[in-house]
Amino acid sequence: MTNKNKKLKFFKDYKKEIKNQLTNLKVIYSDLDGTLLNDKGCLIKDVEGKFFFDVVKLFKRISENNWDIVLASGRNKLQLKYNAMLLGVRNYIPELGCEMVYDFGEKVYPTFDVSKYKYEIGKGGKDLIKIIDIFKNEFPGKIDSHIDWSMERTYNALFFGDIDLEKANNLLFENGYEGLSLVDNGYSNLVNLKLNVNHLRIYNLVPKGVDKSVAIKLDKKIRDLNSLDCIALGDSVEDLKMAKEVSYFFLMKDSIDKDPKIIDSVKNYDNVFITSKYMNRGWAEVIKYLAY
Repeated sequence: MTNKNKKLKFFKDYKKEIKNQLTNLKVIYSDLDGTLLNDKGCLIKDVEGKFFFDVVKLFKRISENNWDIVLASGRNKLQLKYNAMLLGVRNYIPELGCEMVYDFGEKVYPTFDVSKYKYEIGKGGKDLIKIIDIFKNEFPGKIDSHIDWSMERTYNALFFGDIDLEKANNLLFENGYEGLSLVDNGYSNLVNLKLNVNHLRIYNLVPKGVDKSVAIKLDKKIRDLNSLDCIALGDSVEDLKMAKEVSYFFLMKDSIDKDPKIIDSVKNYDNVFITSKYMNRGWAEVIKYLAY
């Protein structure tokens, strides 16, 4: 069967089978924006701005089940520390997989060989300044980044816009940044920028080969976990990469409604299931069924 002919799988059609397989669930890796939160970064409102408290209520049941929620995000580790404190969790994956952090930062493990990382990107580094200029010149009015967005970042940088990603990565290679990749981390309404785009996307500039799955793989090794112990939830092509390190991955339905191109990526995996609801309502749909 070719990828083109593979049918999408929806959680509602497989939920009994999935729950029966997850008798030893230990870890839930969760994206934040557009997944655990709505697209404006809010935990207690849904995509329509209506109050929605089901996710908050589920945290008590998750704790009773001894499941560990690991936040996996493009946010930096200082942001995630405060996010984790607010949510009552302890472990997180910042900067789209660049590090694995335990106990609010008591232990921090880079997920790649930092001795070979030669770029000055975080904290207003000179390479980031050059790359911002390269992208703005090539894609005027279509992409933006500010030095202060990356001041607390260690290995990656944050951009917003809507551009030709392949062309952007070719530009990186041509300008001596072959060890970096610009990746698409999904749609966002986190910021209001005066860009000439229809739908604002989050982009992360990351060390080539690094993604959230790399951090999950390291976490599994450190804590002696296997794939059957773990699930993940997300809303972007980058999040989908987590699927190869967990038993099941759950994709928020708005992802395919907004961006049909993501369907081609979904069909590369046999363990991806799509929710019936959007964003944090989709998150609650899955976790509520599994938790009780």
